[in-house]
Amino acid sequence: MTLTTLARSGHIYSLWWIIIGLIIIFILRYNILTVFYIFRTYLSWYQFSAGVINSKDDFDTTMSSYPINQTSAMPNYQSVVPAILHHIVVGNIDLNKHPTWTVARAACLKLHPNYEHKFWNDSLAEKFILEEYPWFFEAWKNYKYPIQRADSLRYLILYRYGGIFLDMDLHCRRSLGPLRRFEFVSPVAYPVGLSNGFLMVSARHPFMKLLVDQLPLFNHNFVLPYATVMFSTGCMYISAQYLLYEDRNRLKLLDYKQHRLSGRISTPLFHHHGSSSWHSNDACIHFIDMCDFDVYSMESKKKKTKTERGNFAMPERCCTLCKENLIRPFFFL
Repeated sequence: MTLTTLARSGHIYSLWWIIIGLIIIFILRYNILTVFYIFRTYLSWYQFSAGVINSKDDFDTTMSSYPINQTSAMPNYQSVVPAILHHIVVGNIDLNKHPTWTVARAACLKLHPNYEHKFWNDSLAEKFILEEYPWFFEAWKNYKYPIQRADSLRYLILYRYGGIFLDMDLHCRRSLGPLRRFEFVSPVAYPVGLSNGFLMVSARHPFMKLLVDQLPLFNHNFVLPYATVMFSTGCMYISAQYLLYEDRNRLKLLDYKQHRLSGRISTPLFHHHGSSSWHSNDACIHFIDMCDFDVYSMESKKKKTKTERGNFAMPERCCTLCKENLIRPFFFL
């Protein structure tokens, strides 16, 4: 075989690999695009998170300036968010096994007596989506995890009706009326992005339309269950859309230090019961950068009851796995 023939066969071999690579890229083009958006969110969040409520808004984020039972933004401001409370329980969950959810929801209803209260279960959700978003019904039904249906449903509902969405483990400490002056409100999440456990928004808001329209594009399997949920419908999904939304400075964010909704904690607005029961073992990688092995070990031992110790269970277990090199942190956390 001559050198010319070898060179020619080598070029053909390389060409085949290029063609195969292009085919793979074409097949996975949407996966690649969504992963790019996710990485972009982590890398550029602090540069673009311009909507955090501050003194320029003339709003007291401690809420101490407002009556506990103030159900509207009046008299000084117009209430642009409808007086509707939304709660969602899908996936055939037995509420009898979650008594704290019932108590938490009752507390919120009591503090908002003149609001419309909507409680969304599987049958009501299916009827609503068939009527309002028939093009999305099959995709919604075929989500692998119930939490994906709950996540996406809140965006669909809030675009159609507007109002206030609350996770079932949020126990209201006061009325949310003063915040109704803003067309969109969400707490900042950790380490970056928005939380979707508490959302306030006006009806037919363009940002909610973006969230609805982009659901099919981000509907992919990201291998790990936690990543699949977070990136397809969860907090990282809404955070990626936030950075894609041009008018993001109109979206008002509550500072993480005051209003974080992670673990068992009390904020100016809520007692958060921290019932993220859908988190699987791969969620541990998202706690790694919070690990202080000595502190977690010491604080956990101080807890007397099973409930108190449970507060430290996930981070402590993650810390142990990390320490034993069984899992490792992602660089972007």
